[in-house]
Amino acid sequence: MPQTKKAQMAALIKINNITGYLPLNLQEVLRTVGKEMEGLFQPYKAYFHLDCAELSLNQTGNGFEDYISYHHSDIRENCRAIKEQLPVIVYDSQRENCGVCKHTDQHQSHICVPLVSGFQVFGTLSLKSCTRIELEREQLELLLAITNQTTATIQRARLFNRLEQEKEMLEKANRDNEILNQNLKNTIRQLKAAQHQLILSERLAAAGHLAANFAHEINNPTGNILSRLECLELEAEENPLPETLRRDLAIIKKHVNRIAKITHGLLVFSRQSLQQVAPVRINELILETVDWLEQQFSRKNICFTVQLGDLPPIKGNQEQLHQVLVNLLTNARDAMPKGGVIKIITTVNTEKKELVIDICDRGSGISARHMDKIFDPFFTTKEAGKGTGLGLSISYSIVQEHGGRIEAESVEGVGTTFSIKLPLSDEGDLNDVRKKTDFNH
Repeated sequence: MPQTKKAQMAALIKINNITGYLPLNLQEVLRTVGKEMEGLFQPYKAYFHLDCAELSLNQTGNGFEDYISYHHSDIRENCRAIKEQLPVIVYDSQRENCGVCKHTDQHQSHICVPLVSGFQVFGTLSLKSCTRIELEREQLELLLAITNQTTATIQRARLFNRLEQEKEMLEKANRDNEILNQNLKNTIRQLKAAQHQLILSERLAAAGHLAANFAHEINNPTGNILSRLECLELEAEENPLPETLRRDLAIIKKHVNRIAKITHGLLVFSRQSLQQVAPVRINELILETVDWLEQQFSRKNICFTVQLGDLPPIKGNQEQLHQVLVNLLTNARDAMPKGGVIKIITTVNTEKKELVIDICDRGSGISARHMDKIFDPFFTTKEAGKGTGLGLSISYSIVQEHGGRIEAESVEGVGTTFSIKLPLSDEGDLNDVRKKTDFNH
């Protein structure tokens, strides 16, 4: 085999090895192929004219301009080799050209071969020479073989790049789906919470109507019993009664008073309404309530820690809000029979436009199975005779009348936090809070 044949075969094998591996850098491969072709087809210089649209490429200034150029629609519209899908051989470029390849006065001849696979057009491979050099038939066959190999390489690189893009798109879609799933879970959680609040509100409303009727029915006989007991006590002062009878009367009076207390609580629960609305300064109300309870709580070895933020006044009923604070603080005290610290924290949530009061204890906590019942009327975990089960129901009703809500978080054996959330009065108050917050930061 002549030396030229060996050189051609070696070059073809080298090009085949270069283009036979993936992943690959297409620009680097084409430049290497171009250099090998220049060695085979001296004095021709090799150029690749690629269709950006087909290859999804938009590279400029990539360092490969000496061998590669990029085109858009003009390569399909103007290139004769692509239109005819046949090689164009020109040995006198001053008289004709392929339509796309840029020529200078020095270029005397050029050969343009389309890089085509089926209906896919990737561009052209051009050989240009400053002198008129006609290629032999064997050289033209070698050129076509290299062009076919290069076309297959470009097609594989295109498919590989598309696969990478689709993989990235799939990963992005998966990430988006994860975000959507998380948002959906949050929405479902919020809907369940809203449904629970709605059911609780309807239950409390029904209980309020029932409580009002029940309290009125009980009040009359209770009042009669108490009045007769008072008469008996007056008669006992004039006509001494046996000690056993006195004790029995005292027990009867004690339990009748308890009945009266429960019916009074029922009436309060059923009649919650904002009759007297005025500006309420929550921080001042908390300090007054703490001052009023501090001495009696200290007997149980309980003290207060108060952290008050900058709060605007809100519209509400001060007496009713005072009752809510007393109820929650009393529950916190009862949850810590060995004493401890009750923490009260006030903040403003500017995003939700609400004022937040957190009352935290480190007491016995509430069992998870009881958490959805704590605001139900007459539900209590206290010992018999130590609670009516109306405190939290009344507090919930009062806060709801103020347009707010009460939320509870508890871990049994660790402690409980009740959060009272009340709406801010108007946008002006909210702006004042934002200014104060920005200044403090």
